[in-house]
Amino acid sequence: MIYITGDTHNTIDMRHLSAKWMRRYCFLQGAKYSEVTEAIVLGDFGLPWEDCPVDENGIHPADKSDKYLLDWYNKKPFKVLAVMGNHDNYNMLEKLPQAEMYGDKVLKVSENVFYLIRGHIYNIQGKNFLVLGGAQSQDKSRRTLDKDLWAQEEWTSEEENACISRIEKFGKAFDFVLSHTGPLSGISCIESSCDYPEYAAAFREDSNVRFNDRIDGMVSYKRWFFGHWHENWGYDHRNQSRYIPLYTEGVVAEKLAELKS
Repeated sequence: MIYITGDTHNTIDMRHLSAKWMRRYCFLQGAKYSEVTEAIVLGDFGLPWEDCPVDENGIHPADKSDKYLLDWYNKKPFKVLAVMGNHDNYNMLEKLPQAEMYGDKVLKVSENVFYLIRGHIYNIQGKNFLVLGGAQSQDKSRRTLDKDLWAQEEWTSEEENACISRIEKFGKAFDFVLSHTGPLSGISCIESSCDYPEYAAAFREDSNVRFNDRIDGMVSYKRWFFGHWHENWGYDHRNQSRYIPLYTEGVVAEKLAELKS
């Protein structure tokens, strides 16, 4: 059973994957916490945050918070899977070993924690997931490049082209799309300013939003999950909307109702 939630920001919002928190949202959706096999974080996972040694087994953090958090996640009775966000240490992600899981390659943080690579397609518990990711940081002026800001938060043209090629090879129908920021149609669920052309143009200054819009126009799916905006609108509207923005709350994928056409 797959549980999907929003940004965890290293230890700041780690409670999103606490047993107490997840049991509550599983119960509210008629599911059992004990049946969760994968928990997916929609970007800004933030582990590792600090640079550390890496080998074929994953990371070996020296930073106190990273070390504590890794131990905490390793004890979870389910796999922890993360989408790439903007507040993720991409320089470290590029050093992570790759592993074969869910029909494609993932990045291995530990035996229990993995990053889903943006632009790749996975089959998790019989469901097909198209995984995107990334977002443009709005607070760049307060951040330092390669310390808490990474140029890789935005896709390269090569990554975009490779993603399109995978979609064309796989076929354009998916169960779910996962991303960090959303397409503009999804963002408009939580930002009414999207209705005004000048504000919509401002949102599209983020190349990730523009690419998400392109993907939104070429694939079909049951739900599109995204984080980044720190909004839970998607939880309350999970059975009415194709777009599911999440932050603190979690959605059990198998408990979603079919959308009315």
